[in-house]
Amino acid sequence: MVDCSSRATRWAGHALVALLAGGGILASAPPAHAMTVLQVDLKQLVSTADLVLYGTVARTQVLDRRKDDRGVWTEFTLTVREVWKGDASKPGASFVWRHVGGTTADGMTVAVPGMPTFQAGEDVVVILEKTADSWVISGGPQGKFSIQKDKAGHATVRRDLLDAYMVQRDPSGRLVQAPQATKITSAFKDFRTEVLGYVADAAKAKALKTAPIRKGPGPLAP
Repeated sequence: MVDCSSRATRWAGHALVALLAGGGILASAPPAHAMTVLQVDLKQLVSTADLVLYGTVARTQVLDRRKDDRGVWTEFTLTVREVWKGDASKPGASFVWRHVGGTTADGMTVAVPGMPTFQAGEDVVVILEKTADSWVISGGPQGKFSIQKDKAGHATVRRDLLDAYMVQRDPSGRLVQAPQATKITSAFKDFRTEVLGYVADAAKAKALKTAPIRKGPGPLAP
């Protein structure tokens, strides 16, 4: 299971491991060819993220590392337009991350159901977290948002959670199927305002948590 609330979104191959390690027993079995993902709302995704970027996918490249027993990966290069959270020096630069899967030169396809896909030229907002040596999309498919424009140039943000079996914890801690997948359709400017608001809230909460405790004056001398 991909559990972004505990920052366990390393890559989708850890899904079953995380489910078993957490002692989770699903009340109903997920459909075949679906990633099991712990459902989190947008505020939590943003609050726990290390980076939130808006930009255009410049390139996708398959990395065939089978000879090194490291599998097949796809590397994505994003031309950053705006940084909504994280390193403010990145606008205009290229940002690279990767995840497991892709089609190799000899025609072998490695695919993880539920993992977000990216196409060169696509405008996106991505919510990312840092790993030991790279970056991953937070919450599996929940951390990628596509930007689409109509003929009048009005931008809309969309997130469709396909091939993802969403779960949540009930009051007893059991994993149960979430009521419905959280599909997002929003005007770009409204989505941007909402995300930046969550970023500001997270920064305030962090500042309060790390602020030194000021002690009051001691008792007056007799």
